[in-house]
Amino acid sequence: MTGTAAPHGAGFHVRPDELRAAGDSARRTAELLPPAARPLLEAADRAENALAGWATAAGLGGCADSWRALLGALGAELDRQGGNLLATAANYRDCDTAAAAAARPAAGR
Repeated sequence: MTGTAAPHGAGFHVRPDELRAAGDSARRTAELLPPAARPLLEAADRAENALAGWATAAGLGGCADSWRALLGALGAELDRQGGNLLATAANYRDCDTAAAAAARPAAGR
């Protein structure tokens, strides 16, 4: 599957190294989300506390909670998809290795 693409655009071409790189990138991004979002969410929490008793405080708190949930779900999804890409890359590599081994003549035949 990692060889030359089929002529005239037929079929598809898989590059396991690119799948692996995309998986690594997705997982790194998932790791970077919480620390990147923390200052923004902490600022929203401070503003909510400073506005205690105001209607704006409840709205700001709800907004911050929604962002927390969204960013948490995004991080989890990026991590999951990154893992899937890494597993897929490994599967293609393993299949290519097995196919190459099967195509070689057995020694001593």
